[in-house]
Amino acid sequence: MTSKNESDIYEKIGSALKAIRKEKKLTLQDIEAHSGLNRSTVSLIERGMQNVSIGWIVHYCNTLDIDPAEVFVRAFREDFQNQQLNKIFERFDAYEAKKDET
Repeated sequence: MTSKNESDIYEKIGSALKAIRKEKKLTLQDIEAHSGLNRSTVSLIERGMQNVSIGWIVHYCNTLDIDPAEVFVRAFREDFQNQQLNKIFERFDAYEAKKDET
């Protein structure tokens, strides 16, 4: 059984994979024909409903002719941006607190 956090990770990765596949105008049938990956499995993974290994992601990315890093950048871009914003807000709050002390 996977935790909610793990499920979110798989959903983000799957969503990124699906978006890239659609941008390349490929169907699940195309993926199956070119990679040997079962289209039902691909569909489950793209919907975040099945766990996926790094090796599988690399194989899928080779089929899509993309760098696997692109999947992770797309999947976690918003999380990274939110972390950066939180750091900025923390620094701003610290600055304001220091300013109020003077």
